[in-house]
Amino acid sequence: TNSIWELEDARCFVVVSSNMTEEQNVVAVPIKKAVSQGTATLIVIDQRETELARHAKVWLRPRPGSEPALVSGMIRVIIDESIDDHDFLADSCENLGDFRSSVWSYDLIKVEGITGVPQDEIRRAAREFASGKPAAILYALETLPRETREDCGRALVNLALVTGNVGKPSSGLF
Repeated sequence: TNSIWELEDARCFVVVSSNMTEEQNVVAVPIKKAVSQGTATLIVIDQRETELARHAKVWLRPRPGSEPALVSGMIRVIIDESIDDHDFLADSCENLGDFRSSVWSYDLIKVEGITGVPQDEIRRAAREFASGKPAAILYALETLPRETREDCGRALVNLALVTGNVGKPSSGLF
């Protein structure tokens, strides 16, 4: 949604199912720079131990194909703890009531069972992402089964929306 070089000014990154330093090294440069300078937090969602996972403050290793449930669990935490961007949601999103209702099915006990990721780690990742503004989501979905990629993409868009990380410098989906 924005220029790759704007990533240098992001305060939080979520990298999902992407071995970025091998496949898209140019994109990894501003991420590693911001993290090494201590100006940004990195959350990696990937079963593999990629180079970026070694730099992550939070590294979540969900079962293959369970990434949409994991991201939806993060959204549930953000909504439950009221750390969503209320103003952005009210001004920019439609059918908010229906969306909030759909998130209730992602109880963290259920999400932990599906993903294998402990509830504490899901909460930690959600809090880090919601508080690190501007925040960017980078994804390739290369390790996901084809049938879950669309659901994961939607969940990532919803994560960006619920935190107000769309349409602003150094934020969005990459």
